[in-house]
Amino acid sequence: MAATDTWQSSMAEDHPRRGWMLALGIALVVLGLIAASAVFVTTIVTVLFLGCLLLVGGGFEIANAFHHRQESFWMHLLTGILDLVVGGMLFAFPGAGAVALTMLLAMFFLVGGAFRFTAALTLRLPTRGWSMLSGLVDVVLGFILLASWPVSAIWFIGFCVGIGLIFRGASWIARAFTLGGAPGDQSGFSRSSPARA
Repeated sequence: MAATDTWQSSMAEDHPRRGWMLALGIALVVLGLIAASAVFVTTIVTVLFLGCLLLVGGGFEIANAFHHRQESFWMHLLTGILDLVVGGMLFAFPGAGAVALTMLLAMFFLVGGAFRFTAALTLRLPTRGWSMLSGLVDVVLGFILLASWPVSAIWFIGFCVGIGLIFRGASWIARAFTLGGAPGDQSGFSRSSPARA
């Protein structure tokens, strides 16, 4: 009963924000559709954004190394410098960065998918069917990326970003509709408790 009351209380708190959830979900879906329809532009923007994150993170890492002077000073310093170098290269050459990132993703799918497929086949897990299917899909996707590389660098990252935004938006829309009802009506997610004597 306590867990049910806690869940209903949480849903009641989210209920007034239903409109914002719905608006956010629709905005993310629209943004995802735009990103998926302009995959090259989305890929370049994503690589530039990643480069900016690495530049900012590298700067903070170096500042943290000099500020605290910890025993791991050199590790923090070298990590910060590496972040700055990689971030600067991605920012200066986003096209080449997209090509390199796509190659890394392809190898990740190949190695990770093969490992997942082999582990599921060997360990005989309860959900090994789904694990084997997931690993097989990753391996096929890795081969497709490698077979069409470097052309796949033009569309793959942007396509993934677009699809990710669409699914994220759909999850927010689903959450908003799950709440249901009018802002003051809690009948969409709770039932009245029977009267106690």
